Amino acid sequence: MAGFITYPLIMIYLEIMFHVAVYGGVNRFIIYPIVFGFAIGISVFAILNLLPRLAGKITGSVVVGLFCIYYIVQLIYFKIFGTFLSLVSVGGAENAMNFKSILYEKLGENAGWIVALMLPLVLLIFLNIKGLLKKTDLKGKLIGAGASVVSFVAAVLSLNLHGRNMYSPYNLFHEKYVLELSMNKLGVAVTTVRDGMSLMGKADDVKNFEMPAQAEEEQKVNAYMGVANLNMSGDTDNIILYEAWIDETIDFNKLYNETDDSELKNITAYMTGCEPSYKNEYTGMFKDYNLVFVTAESLSRYGISDACTPTLYKLMNEGFVFDNFYNPIWYHSTIDGEYVNCLSQYPCSSQWSFYKSGETYQPYALGNALNSYGYESYAYHDFVFYYYDRSITHPNMGYDFKAVDYGLDIPCYVMYSDIDMIEASYEEFIDKDKFHVYYMTFSGHLPYNYNDNSMCVRNREEAEQLTANMGLSEEAVAYIAAQMELDKALNILIEKLDEQGKLENTLFVVTPDHYPYGLSKGTYNELAGMEIENDTFEINRSCLGIWSASMKEPIRVTKPCASVDILPTVLNLMDVDFDSRLLAGRDILSDSEPLVIFADHSFMNDKIKYNTGTGEITYLAGEQYASEYYLEKMIEEVENRLYISDLIIDKDYFSFVFHFLD
Repeated sequence: MAGFITYPLIMIYLEIMFHVAVYGGVNRFIIYPIVFGFAIGISVFAILNLLPRLAGKITGSVVVGLFCIYYIVQLIYFKIFGTFLSLVSVGGAENAMNFKSILYEKLGENAGWIVALMLPLVLLIFLNIKGLLKKTDLKGKLIGAGASVVSFVAAVLSLNLHGRNMYSPYNLFHEKYVLELSMNKLGVAVTTVRDGMSLMGKADDVKNFEMPAQAEEEQKVNAYMGVANLNMSGDTDNIILYEAWIDETIDFNKLYNETDDSELKNITAYMTGCEPSYKNEYTGMFKDYNLVFVTAESLSRYGISDACTPTLYKLMNEGFVFDNFYNPIWYHSTIDGEYVNCLSQYPCSSQWSFYKSGETYQPYALGNALNSYGYESYAYHDFVFYYYDRSITHPNMGYDFKAVDYGLDIPCYVMYSDIDMIEASYEEFIDKDKFHVYYMTFSGHLPYNYNDNSMCVRNREEAEQLTANMGLSEEAVAYIAAQMELDKALNILIEKLDEQGKLENTLFVVTPDHYPYGLSKGTYNELAGMEIENDTFEINRSCLGIWSASMKEPIRVTKPCASVDILPTVLNLMDVDFDSRLLAGRDILSDSEPLVIFADHSFMNDKIKYNTGTGEITYLAGEQYASEYYLEKMIEEVENRLYISDLIIDKDYFSFVFHFLD
C-alpha cells in the first residue's frame, strides 16, 4: 500500500512548495490545497491500481511528471508576468514566451525551485526501480476507490471551515471563480479545474437584473438632464447645472423588449440603473485639440525623475497630476492593460478580451470616436504586428495601424526603439488639420540588464551618471535606462509639434500597461524607496499624465482612479459625445464616486480599501462606512461591473444598442 501514501504526499508536496515559492510561505488557507491534493493523489493511485503492473508504473511516472512540469510552468510564468497562466492563454504561449532570454533568466533564477518541484518524479522512479510500489489485490482496489470518494467528499465539506462569505474558499469553489484568489486559497490543481470550467462558461455565477418601472425610468432620464440633479460647481449662490453624459437616442426599454436574448436583456436592465457621469468645469477644455495617447510599456511612477526622464516628469507633473492613480495588472498582462486603457472595460480571465473586441463594434474607442469629428487617427507599435493580434484590434478601434513588418520600417537591435518609431511615424500625421495618434511603446520591455536589452545598453552611460548618487542596483539603473528611450522619443515628438506650431493645440495622455513585473524581487521596492511588492494596492499605484503646453499651471487630483477611467475622462476633456453608462470607468474629473478594482477583486474608493486575499478592511472615511452593509454593497458593485464588462464584449453589446438606432 506504499502507493496509497506516495501519490497523496506527492500532490501535497507540490502544492506546499508552489505556495512557498510564489507567496513566500503558507497561510491559514493552505489546508485546502492539502486536502484536495490528498484527494487527487488518492484518485491517481486508485486509477493506476486498475492497470497492469508495468503499465501502471509507466503511466504513474508520466502523470507525476506532467504534474511536476505544470507546477513549474505556472511558477515560471508567474515569475515573468506577475500573474498566473490561465488555460485561455496557453494558445498564445508562443507570443507570451517570445523572449527566450527572459525565459532562460527566470529558469536560472528559480533553478532551486525547479529542482524541488521535480523531486517527486525522481522519488517515484526510485520507488518503482526498487519495487516498493506494488499492486494491491481486489480488496486494495476497493479500498482505494472508496478512499478516493471519501477524501473528495471530506475536502468539499472542509470548505465550510472558513464560512460561505464572498471570496471564501467555499464561495470560490462553488460559485465565484477568481483566478488569483483561487490559486491562493484552493491551490493549483483545483484552480486548473475551475479555470477549465470558466473556459467552457460553466464557472461564473449568473446575475439577473430587473428593469425599473416605466415611471421610474422617465424620472431617471429627467434627473440625467439636470432637472432633478444639482451637480454644483462653486458656491451655492452661483449654481451651475451640468448635464449628464448620456446618449438621448438610446431607449433601454425599447432595447429590452425587442430581444429574447436573456444576456442582452440582463445588460440592458443593468444599464438603466447606472448613474452616469456629469459634465463639469473641465468639459471641452481640449475641444478640437490633436491627441497623442501613449500606452507605455512597464512605465512606473518610481522610474520617473526630473533628472533622468525630464519629459515624462513634465507630462506627469505640469498638467493634470493624479496622486492616487492605479494601473492594476490583469489576467493576461500587456494585452489586458492596453484593453482597459483603450476601451474602459474590465477584461475577463477566461478569454482574451482585447482580441474578442476586434470582432465587436467599439464606437467610443478614441479612433472611432474622434474620426466622426473629422480627425484622422493613426496607431503604431514598435514590435511585430501579429503580437497579441494588434493588426485586428487596432484597425477595429478606428486606427490606420502600423507595426514592425506591417508598414513600420525601423531597425532592429534585438529590441526596438521608441525613438525610431516616433521618427518613422510623425511625418504621416503632423501636417493633418486634426489628428489623433496612439502609440504602444516597447523600449521599456523587460529584461532590465545589459546583456539582453539594447535599450538599456544604449542609455547605460547616461543613466549611470545621472543616478550615481542614488545608491541603486544595476538592474534598477538598467530599468531607468530603458525608460529614458521613451522619454527621449516623446521629447522629439514635442519638439516636432512645436516646430509646426501645433504643440499648444495638442493633448498628451501617457500611462502604463502595467507595473514593471519584470524586475527581480526587491528591485521595485528599491526604486520606490519602500515596501510595495507584497501590497496589492501599492504595487499597482502608477502614473497618468494628461498634459498640454496650453496649461498654465498644474491641476492636482487626489481622487482614487484607475486606468479604466482614462477613456471617459479624455472624452469629456475633448467634449466628444458618449453615453457614460455604457463604460465601466468614470470620468475622473466629474463628481462620480471613485472605484478602483484589482484582478483579485480587491477594491478601494475614497472610503474603504478591501483586500480579498486577506479579508483586511481599511477605513478611509467616517464610521458610517465601517459597516457590513456598506462592504456588501461595494462588493456587489465590484462584481456587477466585472460581470457586465465581460458580457458587453462577449455579446457585442454596442452593436446591439446602435443597431436599433440606424
